[in-house]
Formats: sequence, C-alpha cells, structure tokens
Amino acid sequence: MLNKVNPWILLFAVSATIASFAQMLLKQSATEEHASVLKEYLNWKVIVGYALMFAGMLLGVIGYGKGVEVKQGPVMETIGNVWVVLLSRAFFGEPITKKKVWGNVLIILGIIIFNLA
Repeated sequence: MLNKVNPWILLFAVSATIASFAQMLLKQSATEEHASVLKEYLNWKVIVGYALMFAGMLLGVIGYGKGVEVKQGPVMETIGNVWVVLLSRAFFGEPITKKKVWGNVLIILGIIIFNLA
C-alpha cells in the first residue's frame, strides 16, 4: 500500500525541471561565439540560466524546510537527468540512444521503488 505522498516532494521535481532548462541555456551560450570574454559571461542566456539555477535551488531549500526528508530530496532530483536527455534532443538535436533510454528507465524505476518502500 502506498504511503501518503508528501506534496512538497513535487517541488523537487519542479526544481529539477527548472535546473534542466537552465543547463540547456548555459550550454547554448557556451557553444556560441562571443565578441569578448565579458559578453561570454554577461549575456541573457547565462544570466537567465544562473537565475533559473538559483530558483531551482531555492525551491529545493523550501521543500526541505516544509517537510521533505533528506533521504527523499536527492532521489526526486534525479528526474532532472530524464529532462536533460529530452531537452538535449529538443534544443541540440542530440540522439536518444538505447543506453540513455535504459538509464532513464532505471532512474524512473528507482524513484518508483524508493517511494513504494
């Protein structure tokens, strides 16, 4: 029988999703040519990327403060790995290989099994 689900755990899934989008912006900026070193670090993609990373971290801290157990947070944050594979395909056209699919299946199964215990 399933335990009562802690609604604050959802914050970790949202946090991981936000962090995944941030990673895409930062990677996009890193692959572009910039006129100067200053513009390489002070462009909208980098600034928004770091702001999103901060927002994701803040949501995680709020989740811990509102009742997410320390053992649950990192497990739920692994959903970010699934998002990175999907977003890498969408943003950069990177292939989704069999290894990535199996890795993501194992991550999702791990999350499910952990939350059933």
